[in-house]
Amino acid sequence: MPHIPDMDSSRPRVAVIDLVGLSRRILPGMPRLSAWAATKKTSSFRPSFPAVTCTAQSTYLTGLSPEQHGITGNGWYHRTMCEVQFWKQSDKLVQGEKIWETLRRKFGENFTCAKLFWWYNMYSDVNWSMTPRPMYPADGRKVFDIYTTPMNLREDVQKDLGRFPFPFFWGPAAGLPSSKWISEAAIWTENRYKPDLSLVYLPHLDYDLQRFGPDTPEARPAIREADNLAADLIEFYETRGVIPIVLSEYGLSPVRRDIALNRLFRKKGWITVRNEMNRDMLDCGASHVFAIADHQTAHIYINDKSLKEEVIRLLKETSGIADIRQVNPDALPQVTAERHADLVAVAEADAWFSYYYWDDDIHAPDFARCVDIHRKPGYDPAELFLDPSLHCPKLNIGSFLLKKKLGFRALLEVIPLNGNLVRGSHGSDLVDEPDRPLCIAPPGTPDIVRPEDIHNVILSAFS
Repeated sequence: MPHIPDMDSSRPRVAVIDLVGLSRRILPGMPRLSAWAATKKTSSFRPSFPAVTCTAQSTYLTGLSPEQHGITGNGWYHRTMCEVQFWKQSDKLVQGEKIWETLRRKFGENFTCAKLFWWYNMYSDVNWSMTPRPMYPADGRKVFDIYTTPMNLREDVQKDLGRFPFPFFWGPAAGLPSSKWISEAAIWTENRYKPDLSLVYLPHLDYDLQRFGPDTPEARPAIREADNLAADLIEFYETRGVIPIVLSEYGLSPVRRDIALNRLFRKKGWITVRNEMNRDMLDCGASHVFAIADHQTAHIYINDKSLKEEVIRLLKETSGIADIRQVNPDALPQVTAERHADLVAVAEADAWFSYYYWDDDIHAPDFARCVDIHRKPGYDPAELFLDPSLHCPKLNIGSFLLKKKLGFRALLEVIPLNGNLVRGSHGSDLVDEPDRPLCIAPPGTPDIVRPEDIHNVILSAFS
């Protein structure tokens, strides 16, 4: 068992529960959380930009703007490597002092923090951490697993709770079991170590709100499940004398259409596509212009700067785009300037951006029909669905699992290539009050005007 610093029983202990997708639109359907919030200070606020997990969490934990901490999205184009990289996990990517470092300076080295499934988890200077991290053996397999600090935490927690249910964390099966396991891991960590600060990530709402939309009958069961899960965890923490703070990164808006910018760019001759085994592969380094899709934002990189004004004109003519933003790279820190796109398109409330770039589905890359968050040049919410054109998807899944068990290589090609299936999205900061993120904190905490203010709300709970 790792060394546990001596506790200071005189200072408060706090648990920050990130209930993804919580908004005023959703809260009325959560009676237990609503009853608890009635005695607290509930604030809605304009989300970070872009309003996505990696950017929002980094803003909360540093108190800095995305321009300062450098997390410009859930991923970005690395100009020197000419590669798109999404969902990287190193804490070293985030610039600035993290909140546990700030509190450690205030209270001393005996201040402890547990970081449970918040992003940029690996190599965080916290006492205990857990994050999803598959193993990738040389034979091409993907073996579901988690990464923990300290290393032996992985064996200890899974011995007591069972293996983390990875297929329920993302993909067509994504649902309650993953969030339930994380909640149980938070309880397990509290019972064992009593952290001064616990950061707990509960993604359950995110799944069905994207599948069905935030205000549909189909989404109500997930909302009730999230209500009970969050309320049970809050009650547990309060019985332990821990102060709960519940917040979200964004609310979700109903959507009805996707915008495939890369297909428009391809028609203009700006996209370079390689033919690999009769599959279309986007070659970002050789393209004049391309877009990285991230929910309701599209990060547009322009390798041929002479095309910039023409790109802007095309974006202005494209239905579904509400705003086009650009920054002066000379005014940004070097790290942010290297990551930041030349232009960022923001979708209208009922639209989102898909990464699709091929003209014919026959030539779609092999990863397009798979759950593959690292190969795709952008986020793909269609991974939450099984392809409705498959006559028996369970047979496809069973066949894949059998081949895998027998040691054969196989692709689980069950993901649709149809962005119109998606009914909820986020990412824009141009959202009305009902779809803004929430923070539910003790009375008397500082007002929230900007997402950066969440940092002070958490700090104030330790006063």
